[in-house]
Amino acid sequence: MSFKQRFFSASAITLIAACANAADLTPLAPAPSPGWVVTVGLGPDFFTSFPGAKSVSIWPTGYLAYHRPGEPEPFISPDDGFGIALLDLPWIKAGPVARFISQRTLSGGFGVLGNNDSFYGLHNIGFTAELGGFLELWPTSFFRARLEARQGVSGAQGFDGNVELDLVGRYDAFTAAIGPRFRLGDDQFVGAYFSVSPFEAFLNPNLYPYQAVGGLVSVGGAGSIKYQFSPEWSVTAFGTASRFVGSAGGSPIPNRVGSLIEFSAGAVLAYTFNFNWF
Repeated sequence: MSFKQRFFSASAITLIAACANAADLTPLAPAPSPGWVVTVGLGPDFFTSFPGAKSVSIWPTGYLAYHRPGEPEPFISPDDGFGIALLDLPWIKAGPVARFISQRTLSGGFGVLGNNDSFYGLHNIGFTAELGGFLELWPTSFFRARLEARQGVSGAQGFDGNVELDLVGRYDAFTAAIGPRFRLGDDQFVGAYFSVSPFEAFLNPNLYPYQAVGGLVSVGGAGSIKYQFSPEWSVTAFGTASRFVGSAGGSPIPNRVGSLIEFSAGAVLAYTFNFNWF
């Protein structure tokens, strides 16, 4: 072997060894962070006190969201019920959900702005807690369909549900959503808030006897915009409005002593942090 051949052979061996050593020094990809990324939001909500009311209540509202590190933060509309996704896949989510409705009384109770004096003679309805489940579908990354079905366990104790459709857009630090809303209820739910007995009509001359039945209760829309002004903090402003339709919309209660329109508006300040059991 000539000197030139020996030189190139040695150079090749040296180059291969150097490459091997360089490969050994290449940093490994970081392992996924353990635990969860948790977001907790809280803020004021101004809303129609109860179905058919003309008064407005103010109460705290908020949400709890969680996801694995490296995954995108899930979208939550401020008018969603309080739910936990036990089935949590990118295109489908499902789990238990709860909603609450303020009591119907003349004074309205704590947190009510205004009163419902024109409701005199009507039966009171206690604080209503509703428990049920939700199903959420994401056929695309920008369209969400959510169904909630709930049974009242106090107060009105009827069955009602919501259908929510949203177009969701994400633009840098902003997340905006808008879409229609539909509410349905059974005879017991609709009757509790919109029926008038002959005796109640006798006590309140502004009303007349009316038997409300279940079906489509209201139709409306909702919108929200979220601004993520740091990795930890965000703020969301939201608003909803709907109009009673069907048997509920024909009742003398919203037409003569209450309101055919119900709404909600507010803002939520949220904080995001890492949570690990260990």
